[in-house]
Amino acid sequence: MSDWCTIESDPGVFTELCEQIGVSGVEFTEVYSLEEQSIEALKGRTFGLIFLFKWMKEEDTRSTLAPEESPVFFAKQVITNACATQAILSVLLNAEGVQLGPELSEFKAFTSDMDYEMRGLTISNSESVKKAHNSFQRMSSFEIVQDDSAEKEDAFHFISYIWNKGKLYELDGLKAGPILIGESSEEQWLSQIRPEIQRRMQACQAAPSADGKSEIRFNLMAIVEDQRLTLDKAILEARHYRHKVSIKLVSVGEDLELEDDLDDDDCPASVPAFEDLAEDAKLLQQALQEQSDKIAMLKSAKEQELQKREKWRMENARRRHDFVPFVLCAMKHLARKGKLTGAYARAHRAAEEAKAKAQEKKAEVAAA
Repeated sequence: MSDWCTIESDPGVFTELCEQIGVSGVEFTEVYSLEEQSIEALKGRTFGLIFLFKWMKEEDTRSTLAPEESPVFFAKQVITNACATQAILSVLLNAEGVQLGPELSEFKAFTSDMDYEMRGLTISNSESVKKAHNSFQRMSSFEIVQDDSAEKEDAFHFISYIWNKGKLYELDGLKAGPILIGESSEEQWLSQIRPEIQRRMQACQAAPSADGKSEIRFNLMAIVEDQRLTLDKAILEARHYRHKVSIKLVSVGEDLELEDDLDDDDCPASVPAFEDLAEDAKLLQQALQEQSDKIAMLKSAKEQELQKREKWRMENARRRHDFVPFVLCAMKHLARKGKLTGAYARAHRAAEEAKAKAQEKKAEVAAA
């Protein structure tokens, strides 16, 4: 049995996992649609994609790259339950501009000359990575042992999609090596990867299921720049723009107080030069108002991001909390009031009815 637990596919979980390993400046966001508009929103800030799907035995005739052919980091998955963390590492260790931190930077350098199998073994033996992964293990005062005759749960798997030096890759730790999907520019790779993800989704939906319904349990996430950093950059740019416009207004005779105390040496290159600004006071006033409105909007968005992070923090704390003592206490109170037996009977009846319906559907599917 693996000593790596299964973890929930959730942006807050994965973001905190990265932070525990020492990575900074990234976060995860769910991709709800593959429409062009949704893909466009990700362009310019996405390091890679993580796709979760129901694992099924498949015949994949696509060729894989040997270590000497591949310029990307790839590791074989040699332990169960670690596919989520391994898919995340596959993106982070191949992305440009990600602040890996000392732990992963050392890991990347240490494994650079290893083959795929040895890299997988090195991941499995990394105490810091395993500790971060297992920190999301569900807590319970009791150990629940599954009956051998009980129905096995479906297995799910994570894979990664990345762009690296003009080429698209699929990284699946259960395959023999990375799969080269094709060539692409950095600007277009997300649009060009859409057909491959759609193919995966259609394969999941077409696969037979026990209840006869299409399989819809898949999930796509993007690893993007920490939106707090993105907004901070945009706010700084708008403040510098407003500062230059304010100085220009003073230079043309307008009487106003400067709102920003900024060093011009820190001004982003995207802000127009002082001499390129309009000379007309009315146009300058309009530009001043536009930048002030933009700053207010960006600060509001930043506040929403801070609230999202707080929500993630609370949800992760609940994931780690053992609720069994609370449930036992509630059951004791129900028993004292004489309501426990009735509540149990209703719950048991509902469970048996649901089980019977599931078995009926299975029989119908088998007979079809």
